[in-house]
Amino acid sequence: MSNTLSSEPSHQGSSTPQSPNSHDSVSAGGVSIAPPISGAAAKAISARPIEYAAFRPRIGMIVGPLASICIAVWVATMLSVQVTGLLVVTTAMCFLIGTVLVIYTVLRWENAESAYERERTAAELWNLRYENLRSEFQRTTSALSHMTDGVVMLSPKTEIVLINEAARRLLALTSGGQYLGRKISEMVRIPEIVGAVDRAGKGNIDENVAVEVVDGAVVRPVAVRVNRILETEPPHLLIVLSDETEAQRVEAIRREFIANVSHELKTPLAAIKGYAETVELAIQDDPESAAHFIAQIGKQCDRLEDLIADMMKLARAQSGKGTLLIQSLDLEKVIHHAMTSFLPVAGAKQIDLKVIPSEKPVHVLADEEAALTITQNLISNAIRHTNAGGHVTVTCRREDGGWVMSVKDDGVGIAEEYQERIFERFYRVDRTRKAHDGGTGIGLSIVKNLTRALGGESA
Repeated sequence: MSNTLSSEPSHQGSSTPQSPNSHDSVSAGGVSIAPPISGAAAKAISARPIEYAAFRPRIGMIVGPLASICIAVWVATMLSVQVTGLLVVTTAMCFLIGTVLVIYTVLRWENAESAYERERTAAELWNLRYENLRSEFQRTTSALSHMTDGVVMLSPKTEIVLINEAARRLLALTSGGQYLGRKISEMVRIPEIVGAVDRAGKGNIDENVAVEVVDGAVVRPVAVRVNRILETEPPHLLIVLSDETEAQRVEAIRREFIANVSHELKTPLAAIKGYAETVELAIQDDPESAAHFIAQIGKQCDRLEDLIADMMKLARAQSGKGTLLIQSLDLEKVIHHAMTSFLPVAGAKQIDLKVIPSEKPVHVLADEEAALTITQNLISNAIRHTNAGGHVTVTCRREDGGWVMSVKDDGVGIAEEYQERIFERFYRVDRTRKAHDGGTGIGLSIVKNLTRALGGESA
């Protein structure tokens, strides 16, 4: 695509052609494109006016008769013709010459008008094509500049003819540098990319490589794909670069999640197996111990059920496929409903569990089951991490046009550097308490995802 598309139409003058190695390029929206031809600026053209084409015939209509009269007078004088005869001869010659000139002028006028119409139509067609090409160029550069993937096009000599802003960022190139017309091997000092370009150019095959680009203190994983574009003549190379930082982070979370789930399931299953073997040995000799171990088996089974139920809730909340029935709710009624199931647990630990009522009715738009699940998980988490004799307080307050539900406890607390991670699945600040606090490790993650699904925030 030529750099002529970046020029404003001009009716006069022309630009001086530049060498192919000059920095004459199109730069629009963070996309730089090298011109495939000389840097001559584009000019909108217009048809010549019809007066210009008919100028000479009008002069002929005036000069012709005057010249004829002069010639006729001179001829008559030379031949000693009488005055009357002179007038007759002059008039006849003027009429004859005038008639010929009128016919000639009319024909010239018609030909000039026809030529003007053809020229005007051609000019309009040219300008229409120019505007269409300019519009297409702007759409293409806009799309390239808004892409998160980097795009670099190379000539058969591996010279850069197109590069967008994302490619500059992913390749750690300075934004103000001149790259067009430069070889990729001069600008990119990454052997894997240079080698992939060389193999794709010589072997007529697509190449895929994964590299790490150092940009100051940041090391960014980048996936690079090199394709041959056979539709161009001669064939060019297209490099597409993708930032793999987020993909690798998600993959790491997935691996950690699988490892955590495996561990969380393995712990109660191992306990159940051990208790079952003990019961088998003690059921005849020590019925009381057998009953105790059977109770422990039931407790571990309950823990497994809770873990599976919480994982299903989390999966529905994260996928967004669960059905939410949004309605007006009295949030304080939901809180009181959630607290009823925790009063025995709080009483056993001598924890003061209470709700501070709001001065105004607390009505929110939410799904009742989701709101109840959020409240139960927050209260359960607070009770588990509060020592005996502590306090857990639930309040609602108006803030920034909305309602904030707060669950406060005086437990062991969380260091500031860990507070952003408490909503991650299976994350625990104190790993030694994992097997003893009775939680599944994903309650706060459920809170975060359900709150987000209801259009709220958790912190």
